[in-house]
Amino acid sequence: MQATGFLSCPGMSVKDRSLFSLSWPLVVTIALGIFQPMLDSWFLGRVSDEAAAGVGSLGALIMTMFMVLQALAQAGASIASQFLGAGRKSHARATQTLVMTGSVAMGVVMTLLIWPIKDLLVRMLGLEGVVAVHAGDFLGIFVLGMVFKALQVTLTSLIASHGRTKWNLGANALSLVINAILNYVFLEGMFGLPRMGVKGVACATVISWVAVDILLWIILRKDSGTHRHLTSLRRGISLVLPDWMRIGLPAAVEPVSYSVYQVVVTALIVRLGTLSMTARVYAGNFAMLAVIFSVGIGIGNQILVAHLVGAFEYRKANQRLRQSLVWGCGLAFGVAILVAVGGNFLLAIYTQNSEVIKLAGMCLWADAVLQPAKAANIVITNALRASGDSKFPAIVGTSMMWTLGLGGVVALGYGLHMGLLGIWLGMAFDEWTRAILNYRRWTSGAWKNKGVVH
Repeated sequence: MQATGFLSCPGMSVKDRSLFSLSWPLVVTIALGIFQPMLDSWFLGRVSDEAAAGVGSLGALIMTMFMVLQALAQAGASIASQFLGAGRKSHARATQTLVMTGSVAMGVVMTLLIWPIKDLLVRMLGLEGVVAVHAGDFLGIFVLGMVFKALQVTLTSLIASHGRTKWNLGANALSLVINAILNYVFLEGMFGLPRMGVKGVACATVISWVAVDILLWIILRKDSGTHRHLTSLRRGISLVLPDWMRIGLPAAVEPVSYSVYQVVVTALIVRLGTLSMTARVYAGNFAMLAVIFSVGIGIGNQILVAHLVGAFEYRKANQRLRQSLVWGCGLAFGVAILVAVGGNFLLAIYTQNSEVIKLAGMCLWADAVLQPAKAANIVITNALRASGDSKFPAIVGTSMMWTLGLGGVVALGYGLHMGLLGIWLGMAFDEWTRAILNYRRWTSGAWKNKGVVH
């Protein structure tokens, strides 16, 4: 029996699985990923406010590193999924070996590039005094573990390509538990250990990555079977490396560009004053609730589309994309509306300042306009990458956000003196324009000629 809705049968091939069966574990996994740094912040707050502030200021740098690793891993996983969809398991194994090796190498490169200049990066972020010391201590240990994070991200993506998204959920939940326990052990100096402060929180994070890497490796090995890794690596280099670079490099450009774009937008908000900056932080926290669903459905659809493209089932891939758009945009809009309706109550969790609540509340309504387009961009961009058409969304996304996006933000926020609300609406305008262009690209069918299986 074929399942195109929300139900799946046991033993069903990945390309015939339902969107729901693949996506709901991804949604929960993403929520756990967002919760982990919040948990770290709570433990850091027990050290001191300066410790929490210093490590929190590293957020943009850390997120950029993660985005590069994620983009490369998902590009490799999409190639493996196409081969799995085509029934070419030996090609899929060769792809997996290459992607794991390349991701580990990328983790090593990041460590070698960042560790020697960690103190310089901290100063470039404008941190000084005790806050800078805490940030440097954390970054020094954190970046030494990037090879393990790179492996974790890659293993997670490759396991998802086999449809094992529930296993990824379990592994990430285990990582959260291990991290929390070790944070407590290192901060309290249990079992005769010294109180390690910020360094303890960093060590807990890295150790949790190592533990989960071992579990994920066992899961992937069970799905892939035993094989000679050196032989698979050689095959991967000859068969897959050009396609991985063709898909992965553009896929990594857009999220990095988006991170820098958000830094610029934040700088523009800072110029509006403390009220706007505070409102943006609080409203942005609740806006992430809708994004969790969008990303989860986007990755689930990416897995399905890659398998279908590998099997040359283009009509069904198109149906899956449309189905994912309906659910992704609908859920994002619904969640955003609920958050906006309950905005005053939710914002009161953070502050009792009526001006902040009023401004942040208006931004939550603007976010309800933005979220359906953001969901559409996530779903369509992931589908295009899954099919091998990675360059188009990278070019459109990067060029549009720095022209139309930034122009709209400045024009509405500063030109029309709409302040933070105008900046939010400017970002929404950018998202809607890119969503239309990406959808037109999909409907053109150009992606059908970009796959790696011939």
